This record gives sequence, structure tokens and C-alpha cells, in this order.
Amino acid sequence: MLFLFWFGLPVFIFYFLLSLNKAAAPNWDALSILGFSLLAVYFWRDRVETSPVLRFGAGAALLLGLLMSIVALDTDLIRSAGLQLWRSDPSDRMRGWKSATRAVENIRGDLEAKSGEKLFLIADARDRASEISFYLRDKRLEGPGHPPVYIVESQDMVNQFSFWPRYDQFVEAGPGVPRPEGETYTEENGINPFVGRSALFILSGEKERAPHNIRAAFQSTELVGTIQVWRYDKLLRTWQVFLCRNYRPLPL
Repeated sequence: MLFLFWFGLPVFIFYFLLSLNKAAAPNWDALSILGFSLLAVYFWRDRVETSPVLRFGAGAALLLGLLMSIVALDTDLIRSAGLQLWRSDPSDRMRGWKSATRAVENIRGDLEAKSGEKLFLIADARDRASEISFYLRDKRLEGPGHPPVYIVESQDMVNQFSFWPRYDQFVEAGPGVPRPEGETYTEENGINPFVGRSALFILSGEKERAPHNIRAAFQSTELVGTIQVWRYDKLLRTWQVFLCRNYRPLPL
């Protein structure tokens, strides 16, 4: 019991105190749920078995939780009943990722068929990079450990993508590998295999142009498509897709 208690309590207290000054994400203290859930089972099991009132309450709680989960996962059930309990449907954040990713793949396929060049993918944020990576039919990894979709290059360590192989990362050149002029680190004998390649950059919203780190790293950027996902006459998300030609790493 003490192990389960101390497994969850420090995490819960830490994020509780942090949430007093900053809006907390619901999954931050998820680690504490594991220990607390087992403790709750241990605490209530014998009590529920010996008390008819608690058994009824536990059954009602489970039924209510099941109904709420069904509605949360499929809010169309409410709409089909002619009800609209909220203006903004929280479940909309879970929808449209697959269809939007399919549209990105279609754009990539059309451009590759025209140019004959393989394009790698960059997203403007980790959530889009993760979701697109999950729903891609052709993940097309550029190397061992590489994610299917990268985030914009940066010297800052901002999330897990910063620790995975990146398109701005230099690797050790093998024997006999040609080294592009001006792209070799003499101390590390490093080269960047993405130099000279083109990419698709996916940006959320409708902006006039790609961000600075994209425009500075590529010879040119061109808006080649806008993807919109609609549901019940409501716009769930808008993505802009930029064709970025001829990559060169940003100076350190």
C-alpha cells in the first residue's frame, strides 16, 4: 500500500502545485493514476462486498461512467436525438486527422509524380507531426529511428522530437561517400543527407507564408494546397501545405 501510495502522491502534488500558476493538461499526472487506481480497488473491494448500499452506488457509478464514455466517444448520438447541449464539441479535437492526412499524402503523391523527387514531411508542431505520422499509410522512414514526420529545425530542446534523428542533423560520413562542398564539418567529418532535397511543410491555420526557419532553410517555399476538414457544417481544422525546395541547414 505504501509503495502504491508514494508511487502516485509526489506526481499528483507536483502537478497540483504547478496547476495553481499554469493551466495543466489532463494527462500530466497520468502516472499517479496507476497507483491510485490500484489503491482504490483495494480500499473499496471488501466494503462494496459487505454493503448493499455501496454495491448499488458502485453499479450506478459504473453505468453512468459507461454512458458518459459512449457519448464522449460518439457525440453523434446526441445530435441524432435532436439535442445540442454545447456549442463546441470537445470530441471535435479527435476527429478529422485521418482524412486530413490522406489529403497530405495525395498532395505529396501528385507532386512526386510530376517532379520525380521524393519529398519528406515537416509539421509546424509536435501534435500534428505525431497524428500525421500515425495515420500515414506510407510512413517512408528516412533512416533507423527517424520519425515519419519532422518538426521545424531548432537548436532548442522542446520535446521528444528534439532527441530523435532530425533533418537538420549531421551524421558521420562513411568511407568513399562524396561530401558536398561547404557542407562538411572537418572536425566531425559530418554531412547532412537532406541537403538539396525538397519537403512538404504542413502548417495549421491560414498564414500568408511559412515561418522564418522554414523560409531561411529552403531556397523557395510555395503554397501548394489548403486542406479543410468539415463536420456538420463546422470547420474542424485548416492546414496549409507548402512545397519547400532545395534544403540547406541553417547556420549554428
